[in-house]
Amino acid sequence: MNKPPVNEQQRRQQIIDAFIVHVVEKGFHKASMAEVAKTAELSVGQIYRYFAHKESIIRAVVERKTEEYMEMMEDFIEKKDWLARVFEQKNCEEFRIERILNMEIKAEANRSPALAKIQADADRRLTEHAKNIVRQRYALDEDADIQARIRFLVALTDGLFHRSADYAEPFSQQSHQLFEHMLNELFPD
Repeated sequence: MNKPPVNEQQRRQQIIDAFIVHVVEKGFHKASMAEVAKTAELSVGQIYRYFAHKESIIRAVVERKTEEYMEMMEDFIEKKDWLARVFEQKNCEEFRIERILNMEIKAEANRSPALAKIQADADRRLTEHAKNIVRQRYALDEDADIQARIRFLVALTDGLFHRSADYAEPFSQQSHQLFEHMLNELFPD
């Protein structure tokens, strides 16, 4: 039986998904194009029709993750039950994959000026989107102040995200109260 035809966007997504599997398993440098091709059920030559090199795939991964984060931003900046909503599902496989992929991207951005620029552009887009949401939702309007508050929340989130395997679940009542207090200080109603 013949498979239905696959369009260019679906094929690119197939390659990105296969690449993520191998990056999470082995890291960027050990994720070989031959393995990615095999997982994507393509030849290496077919992959290069869609992506000029590995860095192009990494760029596509960062762009995809940025779009996903943009869509989640409204919920992320919501203060109510923040710690529970953002971190108490960390045992799921999707969270583990997200955490490893995020660490790999950040590590590679520290080695590669090209990826550092891609990551910085993504961070700028995310920060601008977050600033717009904060301006609309909370009693804040000074740009530098909002940006400082967002940076604080991002630093806190990154720390929790990257250390999440070290924490027992669920968080204590004291932790929930502390995070609720901090978020109310960051984003007053």
